Amino acid sequence: MSFMPNLILINVTYNETRVAVMENGSVAELYIERKSTPRMVGNVYQGVVTKVMPGMQAAFVDIGRGKSGFISVEDVREESIYEFFFDEEGTTLPSPIGERNGGKDHSLIQDVLKEGRRVIVQALKEPVGGKGSKLSSYIAIPGKYLVLLGNVDMVGVSRKIEEVEERERLKTSIKGVKPKGMGLIARTVSVGVSEEELNKDMSMLIQIWNDIKKKSNGQRGTALLYKEPKLYIKAVRDFVSKDTSAVLVDSEVVYGEITDYLSHASPNSSGVNVELYKKTKPIFSEFGVEDEIKRVFQKKVWLKSGGYIIIEEAEGLTVVDVNTGRYDSGKNQEETIYHINVEAASEIVRQIRLRNLVGIVVIDFIDVRSKELRDSIYEAFVEALKKDRAKSVVLEMSPYGVIQLTRQRLRESLLSELAEPCYLCKGAGYLKSRHTVAYEIIRDVKAHLADSSVQKLTIHATPTVLKAIREPEQDNVERLEQEHKIQIAYKEMDSRIEKYQIVTE
Repeated sequence: MSFMPNLILINVTYNETRVAVMENGSVAELYIERKSTPRMVGNVYQGVVTKVMPGMQAAFVDIGRGKSGFISVEDVREESIYEFFFDEEGTTLPSPIGERNGGKDHSLIQDVLKEGRRVIVQALKEPVGGKGSKLSSYIAIPGKYLVLLGNVDMVGVSRKIEEVEERERLKTSIKGVKPKGMGLIARTVSVGVSEEELNKDMSMLIQIWNDIKKKSNGQRGTALLYKEPKLYIKAVRDFVSKDTSAVLVDSEVVYGEITDYLSHASPNSSGVNVELYKKTKPIFSEFGVEDEIKRVFQKKVWLKSGGYIIIEEAEGLTVVDVNTGRYDSGKNQEETIYHINVEAASEIVRQIRLRNLVGIVVIDFIDVRSKELRDSIYEAFVEALKKDRAKSVVLEMSPYGVIQLTRQRLRESLLSELAEPCYLCKGAGYLKSRHTVAYEIIRDVKAHLADSSVQKLTIHATPTVLKAIREPEQDNVERLEQEHKIQIAYKEMDSRIEKYQIVTE
C-alpha cells in the first residue's frame, strides 16, 4: 500500500481499542477505550436528584453509576428540565436559562430542582478522582453531519465553516426540513453534503431522540437511556474529513461493523475509504505510533532542528519550556531564536493534542526582543491550534515570550490514562500502569506469533502484571494458544512494574 499521510488507524486488542489520527505522517491525536474503564461522556441518563446545595447553586444527581454526578444551575432550565443546549465547535446559542428581568437571570437551583425529582441528564465530563461526572440537562445527540437539540427550536452552523454561501446553503437546507420545536446544528464535515444526506442524518437522530423519550417514560429510577457508540464508530463519525486519505482497521469484525455503519448512516459517502489492515507487522508499529506512545512518557521532545521542548504536567496545569539545544544556523542570534520558536510552536500544538493537555497550559518561548517577531510566533501558534478539536482560549504573547491558554477538559490527559503515580518516587513521576503493560505484552505476544516456528512462549513479568493478563484476558490467551498451536507460560519476575520479557522456544 502506498504511503498516505492523513490516516485514521484503528487498533483492536480484545478489550482495548486505540485510535490514532495521523496528519502529514505524524500522530496528531490518540484515543484509547478499555472495557475496564468505560466512557461516560455523551451518554444520556435518567437520574434522581439526591441533594440540592443552594450555597453552591448546584445539585448532586444519582445516575446509577456509583458516584453521583454534579449539575450546576447554568445547566438546568427553569421552564423545563427537558430543554436542551449544545455549543458545537464554536457555535453560539442563546442563554440556556434565558435572559429575563432586564437581562439578569434570577433562577435559583432550589427553585428548579428538588430532592427525589427524576431528571434526564447528559454526561459532559468523565469522573475525576473522587468527583462524579459533570452533567447537563441540555441533551445534544451528534450525528455524522448534524447535532440534534431535542427541545431548542433553532438552526446553527459551525463557526469553522467560514464560507458565507455554504453557511447560508446549510441554514436553508436545515430550516426546510427541521421539525418544529427541535434544533439542528450543521457540523464542520457537513460542507458540500447534499440535502438528501442531511435529511437521512436528521432522521436517524430523531429516531434516537424518540427512543430516549420512550425509555424514560418506562423508568421510575435511574437508567441509561442512550449510550454513545464505541470508539471506532465515533472515529469514523467524528474524525473523518475531506483531508482523510483512508481509515485502516486491523480487526475484521470491527471492519465489518464500520462498513455496516457507513452503509446505514451515510450510504453515499464513497469518499470514506475504509481498509482492512492485513500485514503481519502490527498496525501501530507499521506507522510508528507505538514509538510515539513511548515518547509520551518522556518530558523532553526533540525538534528536527536540534532544539527541544520540556513538558511538565501537573494537575490542572502544564508548563512547556522551549530550548535552543544544538540548533545554531541562523544569520544572527535573533534569527536563530525566531526559527526555533516557530518550529516549537507547531510541535507544541501537536503535543498538546497528542497528550491531550487540558486546563491551563503555560508556554515559555525563548525571549525575542522584536515585537514583530513575537507576533509572528504567536500567529504561527494560533494557526496550528486551529486543527485542535478541543476549544481553548489563548492570551497574547507577553513581552517575555510567554503564551498562556486554557484548554477544554472533556477527558484527562493521555499520560493520566496510560500511567499511574510512581510508587518508587512517591508520586513525583510515573510508571506505566499494570493494565497498560498487560496490553503491551498481549500485543507483543501476537507479534511473536507471526513467526510460525515458535512452539512455546514464556511471559516474564511482575505478579501484578501477570494477574492483569490472566484475570480478564485468560480466555483470549487460551484462544491464541489454540489458534497458533503453541503453549503460553508465565513466570514471575522481581522488577519494576513496567518491565517484562518474552522468551520463545
